[in-house]
Formats: sequence, structure tokens, C-alpha cells
Amino acid sequence: MFLKIIIFIIAVYFIYVAFFRRQPLSKKREDGENDADTMVECASCKTFVSVSDAIKKGGRYFCCTECFKKEMSC
Repeated sequence: MFLKIIIFIIAVYFIYVAFFRRQPLSKKREDGENDADTMVECASCKTFVSVSDAIKKGGRYFCCTECFKKEMSC
């Protein structure tokens, strides 16, 4: 009897998760864009890279460590 109750509770949980959960899987910003969708310009070579892939230092974005090092050595 106890095993049947446990199996029933697990089944109800999976049904709830599959059909009634309304939370998005990825968190989005309030304006509807993901950081992965936002493109920024590299301060050194002027190419565009997504915010999630960029290196940010001092309010400036860099596409790679080489551009970051080049700009910081000046």
C-alpha cells in the first residue's frame, strides 16, 4: 500500500511538471532579450561579439584575450 502511494505522488509530480509548470527554462531580461542575443563591439578590433562571450573590463568589451592584452598594453 505504501509503495502505491509513493508511485502515485511521483506520477502526480511528473504530470504537474510536464503540463502545468509555466516558468521559462531560460531567464530573460525585462525587455525580452537574452544576454546571448545582445551583441557588443570589441573596443580593440571593432568586431561584434555576444555579451556572454565577451570580456568586460572597465565598462569596455573585448572579443578575445589578445585584443584585451593589446588594448591594455597601450
